[in-house]
Amino acid sequence: MNALSNLWRRNPTLCAALVIAAFVLVRVIVVIATPMEIGPDESQYWRWSRTLDFGYYSKPPLIAWIIAASTAVFGDGEWAIRLPSPILHGIAAMFLFLLGKQAFNPRVGAWAAALYMLMPGITLSSTIMSTDAVLLPAWAGAVYFLWRFRDSAKMGDAILAGAMIGLAMLGKYAALYLWGGAALAALLDKDMRKAMLSPAGAALVAASLVVWGPNIWWNFAHDFATVSHTADNANLGEAGFNPLHVFTYLGDQSAVFGPISLLLLLAGFALILGRKDKWTTTRELWLLAFIAPPLLVIMGQEILSRAHANWAATAYPAACVLLASWIDRGFGSETSRVKVSPFLKAGVVLNAVVGIAFTVFWLSPALADSLRVSSGMKGVRGWEETVAGLDAKAREIGATAIMVDDRELWHGLDYYSRNMQIVPLRTWLHDSHPRSHAEEAGMLQPGDDTRLLIASIAPADRPMIRADFASTEPLGYLSVPLGPTRERKLKLYVASGYKPAPRTPGYEKQFEGKPEE
Repeated sequence: MNALSNLWRRNPTLCAALVIAAFVLVRVIVVIATPMEIGPDESQYWRWSRTLDFGYYSKPPLIAWIIAASTAVFGDGEWAIRLPSPILHGIAAMFLFLLGKQAFNPRVGAWAAALYMLMPGITLSSTIMSTDAVLLPAWAGAVYFLWRFRDSAKMGDAILAGAMIGLAMLGKYAALYLWGGAALAALLDKDMRKAMLSPAGAALVAASLVVWGPNIWWNFAHDFATVSHTADNANLGEAGFNPLHVFTYLGDQSAVFGPISLLLLLAGFALILGRKDKWTTTRELWLLAFIAPPLLVIMGQEILSRAHANWAATAYPAACVLLASWIDRGFGSETSRVKVSPFLKAGVVLNAVVGIAFTVFWLSPALADSLRVSSGMKGVRGWEETVAGLDAKAREIGATAIMVDDRELWHGLDYYSRNMQIVPLRTWLHDSHPRSHAEEAGMLQPGDDTRLLIASIAPADRPMIRADFASTEPLGYLSVPLGPTRERKLKLYVASGYKPAPRTPGYEKQFEGKPEE
């Protein structure tokens, strides 16, 4: 400990890098040691990585490129697919250290890195391969270089900031919030405004477009498939208005950022505007420009329709630096003796405890089962058994193909059947055209319906599926346990004569209330 303290005094950047590297090493070990299988989304990204391109059905290409690089070196096992994730989050933490150090001081940088690495959402994200794992390092790097650009307006910093924004766009389109944040920061801060309106600002925009350009071109050549899917995912076509959903939103965000951290972040916003320290307030408002847009937009999305918990994740890198500055200064109301810092430190400790518990359960699912806390793990269990059961049934009946009725089911089976001599794996087309990569890649081919094994996980779809075939015969169920109270239960049929009915606007209504058989 004395050696670490001495190193911190001599070289805080090296000390921070070593501590972050130690965190990363532990999480790499967890990724390698866990018995958890990969989930359907990870399987989908792995499938994309088998054929490199500048874009894919529902996401930009960066995640597929990174998985391709990892699996080219280490093989296509589960741990090789997930290996980049803890490393990438470590890179994000290092960028946040550098941002906190440059905008405030090294102590703020250290707290920012700690807050980020111990966030519950990052603890989870470091054990799986997701688009957040490739977005957030580029996002953190972009915010860091944007701050340097704001301070100096140098051409080098402008190009690096633009390149990082472009790289973030190749990771996930949520990186568009970076442009909103930069614009808002320019409105709030004269130094940022001056930098953005300089020739270096034009170079920043150009650099981002150069890096992002191949994906723009791919979308143009493919009828903007990824952009269209992103719009569909927002589900605004079925928008309503339910302000009570804000409580669901806050619950989700507390699970991502940590309950105490989120509470104090939201409460602290009001205290920024009332303070007299212009130097600090300027920095805090600049950070707020990269925090508020995703938080507010996704809250509106939740109120109008629905939103996944991680959709606001881009708010939290800058939030970590903001909270770190409050920890360092013991920030509180100038008219009160109540200080935020002790509560924020308690929030960091709570996040660390949650992270340790999650890690233990991730390494020992049997312990999670015994404590009845494993329901959230159902998506990463039982895939090998499911493939084996379907393969055995397909061989028993002499099936020409296996067809499923769910994209996640198709992707899970796709990965775990990669080394088996299983019959072709297909997907039932719910609409008149594919609405997912699984439906596009798994469309029935001529001859597949000679003797087709159907495995259905969606009871509501079964009357429609049976209506698409000249003959269907029930074969019972395949049940695979996913924990003490969960199972993957598939209804099996043998079918032939695929003749899908036209998907007219009122097509589904004729099947409402009809029994499965």
